[in-house]
This record gives sequence, C-alpha cells and structure tokens, in this order.
Amino acid sequence: MHFSFCTLHFEFPSSAARFFPALLLACVPAAARADQLIQIPTADRVEAPTVEYKQRLDGQHEGYGTLLVPAGLAYELMVRYYNNEDHEHTAEGGALFQLLPDGVVTPGVSLGIWDISNSSPWGRRAFFVITKGLRQGQFGIPKPIERVQLTFGTGTGRFSGILAGARVDLPARFSLIAEFDARRLNAGVWWSPVKPLTVKGDLHNGNPYAGGEFRLRF
Repeated sequence: MHFSFCTLHFEFPSSAARFFPALLLACVPAAARADQLIQIPTADRVEAPTVEYKQRLDGQHEGYGTLLVPAGLAYELMVRYYNNEDHEHTAEGGALFQLLPDGVVTPGVSLGIWDISNSSPWGRRAFFVITKGLRQGQFGIPKPIERVQLTFGTGTGRFSGILAGARVDLPARFSLIAEFDARRLNAGVWWSPVKPLTVKGDLHNGNPYAGGEFRLRF
C-alpha cells in the first residue's frame, strides 16, 4: 500500500496584500458613537445598559420608558413600557442585530424587530437600517458642528416605508435631533451635563415630551 502527500502553496499577489489591510481599516468601528434617535432605531448599539423615560407635557397624561442592553458582540435587547400611551399600559420587547459597525469608511448596518409579541400601541415592527457618522471637516461639515449621524432604513408595520433621521452634536454636549418614522416627524434638543446623563426635550408629531436618559458605566 502506498500513500503520497502533497503540499499546497498559496501566494497572494501584492495588490491583494494591500487590499486586505485597507478593508480591515475601513471596517474598524469609529469612536464615540451617538447611538440613539427618538423613535426609530439606528445601526449603532448602546455601549452599556441604558434607561430612558419620557413624559408628555400637555394633553393626555402619557409617557413611556425604555431599557436598552447590549448583549454579546452584536446584539442589543430592548424592553419598553407604555404608561397610558394611547390609553394603554403595555410592554414590548425586541432585539437588534448589528451586521456591520459604523467604521472609518463603511456605514453601520443592522436589522431587528421590536414588539415581538405584537402587544404595544405601535405593534410589531421589523426594520433594516444603515447609519453613518461624520465628523467635523468630513464632507464639508463646518464648525461648530462636532459630528453628524445620518440614518436611513425601512421596515414593516408602523415602520413600513422610509425611515430617516439625523443627529447633530454641538459643543457643550448639546444635540439636535430630527427624524421621520415613516408616518410622522419628530424633533428634539438634548443636553448631556455629565456623560451618563442626558436631558431630553422632544416634539413627537408636534406633541411636547420631556425626560431623560441614564447610562450605566462600568
């Protein structure tokens, strides 16, 4: 009985050797991401467990609270409680999976589903979103703007249609927010006096909401 063995030798051309490091650099996550908008998702994930509550300031006595938790290397879990929102006291849960982080060159890409049980006023909604952050000096972004985050996507249910959002980070930890959630326009002014805390004032389709967000730091 006779066995023969052979050794395979692979040699990459010099062009490929230059291409792969550039590809890896393009996919390196950008630092200091701004990971949230008002009602629509972004492709970013929260960096630590985050709790938010917003209360309507006129008309109906209603509000909602949200808990976001990063899980593993690519998941984000969401739980939201609706406090008399649309005259309902209900809760929903969902998750986001990040296919690609927002890198130096490449945008972030995520998909997910909120309200898996279809039990909230907004109902079950799946989504696919693309997010890109641009810093001062990139593509003509002028001073005093420190960073612009753009998000586009689509989805099902209440997110059926075009999703679009922008977050503009300014000096003194102020941010301006605007979004279209496939049905209505929302806008906000946020201020973060210290890193874990953000104070928020929003208009949800013209209805004023105020609240805040606290992010745990380990």
